[in-house]
Amino acid sequence: MHTKQTIREAHTTFRRHLASKPDEKRQRDASILQHTLEALDHFGAVGSEISAYHPLRTEPAAADYPLQLAQHARTVWLPISLPGGVLQWAACTEEQQPGALGIAEPVGSRFSSEVLKGCAALVIPALAVDRRGQRLGKGAGYYDRALEQVRDHRIPIVAVVFDEEVVDTLPAQPHDVPVDAIVTDRGFFQL
Repeated sequence: MHTKQTIREAHTTFRRHLASKPDEKRQRDASILQHTLEALDHFGAVGSEISAYHPLRTEPAAADYPLQLAQHARTVWLPISLPGGVLQWAACTEEQQPGALGIAEPVGSRFSSEVLKGCAALVIPALAVDRRGQRLGKGAGYYDRALEQVRDHRIPIVAVVFDEEVVDTLPAQPHDVPVDAIVTDRGFFQL
């Protein structure tokens, strides 16, 4: 089995390569939005509070992904990265500012990850996901810490990856919170 770091490197290389093909990336991003909406509908989250993320250029989904999702949700909570691997959350609005890690962040009141307990679904990024629901992130543990706070609340967690990033098995740690579903450019898959 590969180490988490070698898997991260391979998937990061794949994403850079895909980003160099803007037409293909744009088509895949549009499919990801549609399949995310299918997942939200499946989990009864349309019109409710959800969390999402603001994708970087190489990540799955277009730059306007959270704003598109906001058209189908009461509130979309977006993460704000703080020092020490902590996430805070703010409601998605059109007004955004550059964040500490180069990720666009919403302007407005910030809340702890406790706000996620009111969500009907959590849409989160990943570098890879396996068929058991194990998620591989970038390695800083931001989402692991946030998801730990809602682990007992049975909120559906939906990981978003490109189809090539769904793998058979990933290394897992006891603190890893598995996801309930995967959205790719090829579909929505409940685990």
